[in-house]
Amino acid sequence: MKKSTLTSISVVLLVLFLGGLWYYGNGADIKITGMYASPFGAGDPGKLNITLQNNDSKPVDVWLEIENAFVDENGTSYSTPRLIISDNSTNPWDEGTVSLQKPIELVPGNNSVSVWLGYRLPGEYPVKVRVIENSRLLDEGTYLVNIPSPELHLKLENELERRNTSDVYRIYGYLINYGLSSADKVSTNLTVTNEKTGEIVFTSSESYSVGGQDKTALRTWPGYPYTIVEIAHGKPSGDSYMPVENVIVGKDGDHFLLNVTSRWQNQVTSAELHIPVQEEGR
Repeated sequence: MKKSTLTSISVVLLVLFLGGLWYYGNGADIKITGMYASPFGAGDPGKLNITLQNNDSKPVDVWLEIENAFVDENGTSYSTPRLIISDNSTNPWDEGTVSLQKPIELVPGNNSVSVWLGYRLPGEYPVKVRVIENSRLLDEGTYLVNIPSPELHLKLENELERRNTSDVYRIYGYLINYGLSSADKVSTNLTVTNEKTGEIVFTSSESYSVGGQDKTALRTWPGYPYTIVEIAHGKPSGDSYMPVENVIVGKDGDHFLLNVTSRWQNQVTSAELHIPVQEEGR
């Protein structure tokens, strides 16, 4: 190997060594001693609480750089360098109580700092934290945030109105989420089958959204039922039942099976109801 080549390699190695020594060395003695995030769901803001230990005898000003703090519904990750929560901050965009440009002063001993997190979809997200002083890396660590999936369930209820000419069943449906994460665009299908013939007599489809640990009524208009089934004793009433769009009209002796199925990503949940309801059948 030529002498000039050896010299060039030696110079490169020396530069790398000195650069690493400057980047990691001769800075304040600051360590990340703990990180913790309370459970939260997709679509909601969360907080990563970080404990920083200042082993120096005097206060030190540092910056925090956070990778993978926010991930959108397309899987795109957004970092939030220098986005720090004050004691009075209540949301990620509260400009009056969130510091974007000021360094953090760490007093000797343990210091607690919080940063915002947010994810649009469930999953595991490694959040990398770097502690920086004057562009020098003092310490770094990674915390794995686990965003749980929604826990979706369906519930059907009915109210019976007995008339001289017919029995009218008002069906109320609810999409219930027992999980922390919200679910958007939950595809929900209604299928009504004549149990005597096996024929499907009615179908409809709609999408709903439900928040974490919440429920959403299956309906088009507030205060109205999801579905109406009229069992006529003779001639049907002719009522339109608007604005309810899911209306089934039958006659004495007809038995209908209502099936509602909701799908969101890899989750499927369903509920069924027999009309007439057995204990209320004529």
